[in-house]
This record gives sequence, structure tokens and C-alpha cells, in this order.
Amino acid sequence: MKRLWELTWGRFWQSRWAFSRVYLAVTIVITALAIPVLKGLVYVGQWLDNVPFLSLANFKQMLLQNPAFTVILIMAIVALLAVFAWQAVSYVLGFSAIHAGQKPTALSAMKQAGYQIRRMGFGRSALIVAYGLLALPFPMLTFHSALLTDVKIPEFVWPTIMATTWMWGTLAILFVGALFLAIRFFYVLPELVLHQQSAKTALRNSWQKTAGRAGWRLMFKLFFGSLLIGAMTLLAFGVTYLLQLGIDQLGNLDASALGAVLTFILATLSDILFSIVGLQFVFGLMTRDYQVVALTDFVSKSKRSKRWVGTFLILNLIVQGATPSFWFVVNTANRHMKIISHRGVDGGNGVQNTIPALQDTVAKAHPDYVEMDIRQTKDGKWVLMHNPTLTTLTKGASNKSISDLTLQQATALTVYENGHTAKIPSFAAYAKAAEQAHVKLLVEIKTERQTAPDLADSFLKQFKTVMDQNSWEMHSLNYSVVQRLKKLDPKLPVGMILPGDFVGNPVTSADFYTMEYSFLTREQVESLNELRKGVYAWTVNDETGMVAAYSQGVQGEITDDATTLHAVMQDSDKARLMHQKLGRYIVNILAE
Repeated sequence: MKRLWELTWGRFWQSRWAFSRVYLAVTIVITALAIPVLKGLVYVGQWLDNVPFLSLANFKQMLLQNPAFTVILIMAIVALLAVFAWQAVSYVLGFSAIHAGQKPTALSAMKQAGYQIRRMGFGRSALIVAYGLLALPFPMLTFHSALLTDVKIPEFVWPTIMATTWMWGTLAILFVGALFLAIRFFYVLPELVLHQQSAKTALRNSWQKTAGRAGWRLMFKLFFGSLLIGAMTLLAFGVTYLLQLGIDQLGNLDASALGAVLTFILATLSDILFSIVGLQFVFGLMTRDYQVVALTDFVSKSKRSKRWVGTFLILNLIVQGATPSFWFVVNTANRHMKIISHRGVDGGNGVQNTIPALQDTVAKAHPDYVEMDIRQTKDGKWVLMHNPTLTTLTKGASNKSISDLTLQQATALTVYENGHTAKIPSFAAYAKAAEQAHVKLLVEIKTERQTAPDLADSFLKQFKTVMDQNSWEMHSLNYSVVQRLKKLDPKLPVGMILPGDFVGNPVTSADFYTMEYSFLTREQVESLNELRKGVYAWTVNDETGMVAAYSQGVQGEITDDATTLHAVMQDSDKARLMHQKLGRYIVNILAE
């Protein structure tokens, strides 16, 4: 235990300023230079090739139809991976030098990393990137990179995975396999960077070094070291929370507000601090048996240079600490946000997209909007249905699509879910029920074809009056449908659904964007809001996600649990005592 403490906290504290210099300098280069430049490159491609947006919804179509944009996007991805490799090499060089007793300048570590990346060639550089991606799901084995924050499985996919045995079984096997390979190839980075080995030799040497008991010992050190760092992080958060709680108990609002300035910054800085502790632990363990590269000594710099570097790093820390905490407080300060019931249900109280569920949800959960899905029937009418086929909800009574049935045939079918039964409703009947319940609708047009602007014509021909009279809204995954809806009815609020992250600012006629919440960032929301575009987060079903989306400034959240979202909103509004807001902020940090 004593040895583990020395490897984690003891070694960090001994050279805390040196580790912090390297970490913060690399972080600044990536967040303030590399990411904006790469985004700018993509924006140029988007403008040159008239690409309205790029997300999971139109990825294949854009790549096939927009060759200039495709070339620029590939260039940006290659550049991003090169910067990712540079980041890894910078950490290996800088942290290994510090562990060996040097006090290097951050600039010398970064310059040497750039030099090595240029000399490595494709094979060795690709192996660095491959190991970083392989170890990405395991924080104890690698480093966090702002470049790859969106490399993850979208939240809306998880329910499907967990409900399908072969899917979660396959994922579990892949997870265990990735962990095994990440442990066995743990020494690939120092082999490539410090010993300048070829890719093949680096793989072989790492495999040999982690064979048998050596691999088990390494895994246990990483595991228990991560637990210790996690415990220290929680302790720091706990002390910060108790400090704010003590200030709040004084009953002085000014003291509470001033204390919050300090404690919110301390919470963010604690997160940064223990990120550095974790990094130096992993790279120290990784490189301790290797001959390190000599870097420029920070001690040799003039007092003036040291003073400028110190001032810059302290200001950077303050900004990094203050910015997210400031926006969290601002965005959760009694701000109105629409509560939108996903498919008209609340906690499994009925069958999705049916009138009984709508009525029960509105009566008990009181959402601002009910979001629901519509499909066109064979005879040109509209009914509520999410799935492309009826097999699941009808329990096999019909395996057809809505487009294969007439309105009469579709509405005669019974659907089953959550222990409830109901008839498939027509949109006309559902709209009448919504009017009677005094709730607004958010209507999603489902399409079965890649481009279906005629669906917009058909729907508005039948229901434009009721949509406009009730100030209801519409959204769709289909770009052509969104554009057509706005052209036919400029007054109608229309949204574009973006599953997963998007590249570049979307250029569409949409008034708002419905975005998968696990990919949302405050910067994205701000960017779209500046363009006077609203943002709805979907589908947010846990309290942590609800608070996170609310704190990012979204205008609405779509949820399967409107009752819980109401409670979370009320708690956030009541959280005038700063320790309550601080507690939610800390949970938000831990969930990232």
C-alpha cells in the first residue's frame, strides 16, 4: 500500500508543477488550437460542397454525393489522429522525463514529440493511435483526449443492445478481449517512443513483458492505483461540498454566493488535479524501466520566463475551473425548459403512441409537450407508429408495415406494451385527444424512403390548420421533409433530428435541433442558440443526464419519465442553497 501511495500521490506531489506544465500545455494546444483548426477545415469543406450538415442520419449519403467534402473530411480525420498520436508521445516523453528526475519545459516535450512523429512513419504512428483507441474504454490504461470525446456508443442504442442477448454478449466479449490486449500491449508506447523500436518489435516486446504473473501484477497495480486515485477524488469533492454546506449554514446569501465562487472552482480544479495524478501514475508505471529522452531543463530558464509561464498556467487553471462551473450555475438558475413526454408515455404507464397513455401521462405528469411518431397508410392517411413493422407491438398478429395497410386496417389492430393494450390511433383521433387534454404535440414524421418531401405535402394538406391553431411543432430525421415542411408552412416550428454528434454547424431551414443527449456539449448548444436555433435533448431518462442536459442550456428534454424530470427541475429551481447545486455539479463531473 505504501508503494502504491508513492506511485500515485507521492510522486505527483514531488513534481506537481512539472507534471502540470506538461499536461496543461498539451491540453491548451489541443483545445485552443488543434480542435478549432480542424473544425474550421470541416466548415470550409461544408461551405465549398454545399453540405447542410453531417451526422449519423446522412453520413453515407453525404460521402457518396459530395466528393470534395469527403476529401476534406478525410484530411481532417487524418490530421486529428496525427494530433492524437502527438498527444500520446508528448505525455510519454514529458512524464517519463519527470519520473527520471528531470524538470523539463513543456515546449521541449511537445517539440520532441512532433519531431518523433515526423520520423516514425505510418506503421509506428498508426500503432500509437490503435493502442489509444483500444484502451479508450479503460481510463486506468490510457489518457483522456478532447479529440476523441465523441467516440462512444450513443445512449439511445444501449436499450436495444441490453435487450438483445447476442448483442450484449458480443459486446461483453469484445470488452474483455480489448482489456486483455490493452494489458498485454501496455508497453507498446515506450517501446516505440523511448526505445525507437519497429511496430512489430514493440508488439513482441510488450507481449513478452506482460506474460504470466507479470501481466497479472501489472493489472492489479493499475486497478488498485485507479481505486486509490478515485477515493482521493471523492474525498476532495466531499471536503469541497462540506465547505460550501458550512458556509450556507451561516444563512448569509452574500457569503453563500461568494463561497460558491470558490467551491465550484475548487470542484473543477480537483477534477483536473486528479486527472494529472492518474496520468502520471499510468505513464510512470509504463516507462519506469526505459531509458528516457533528455529534454530542455526548466530550471535553466530565466526568472522572467518562469514568471510568465507560472502566471499563464495559473490563469489557465482559473479559467478552466471557473468556466464550466459558471455556466452550470447560470443554466440551472430558475430557467424554463420544456418537458416533453417521449411517445406519450411516462414510466411505462401504457403503450407508446396511444390515446390511453397520452391521457394518463398528461393527467399525472403534466408535460409541456407530447412527442409522438406518425406514418402514412396505404390510402394516404396517418396513424401513430414508431417501428417500421408491426411485429413487435402486435405480438406477431401482423408483420406488415403501416404503408401496407389502409387506415381502417391499421386502426383495427391492437398493440401491447408494458402490460397494457390499446388500439393503434389515427393522427386525427390522437390530435383531438391532445386538444381535449390541453397539451401540445411534437410530431415526428417517420419515412421509409431516403427522400420523401411528398409526405410533408400530404400531412400538411390534411392537418395544417390544426397544427397552426394549436402552435404544435414537428421534427424529422429526413432533411428533405424538414425543408419541405418549412417551405409549405413558414409559421410551423420545425426541427431536425440529429442522432449522434454533428460535424459543422447545420445549415437547414429548421427552427430547432433534436439531438441525442449523450453527445451534447455546452459549446454546441451555445453555437446553435447564437444562430437562434433551439435544442431539444433526447431521450433523457436518468436524473444525472437530466441535470447534465439542463445545465448545458437546452430548451427542452424528451424523456420516457416526465414525472422524474419534473421533480429534477423543481429540485434544481429550489436549489438556491449553493451546496445543493454544488452536489449536482459534482455528480455531473463524475458522470462524464
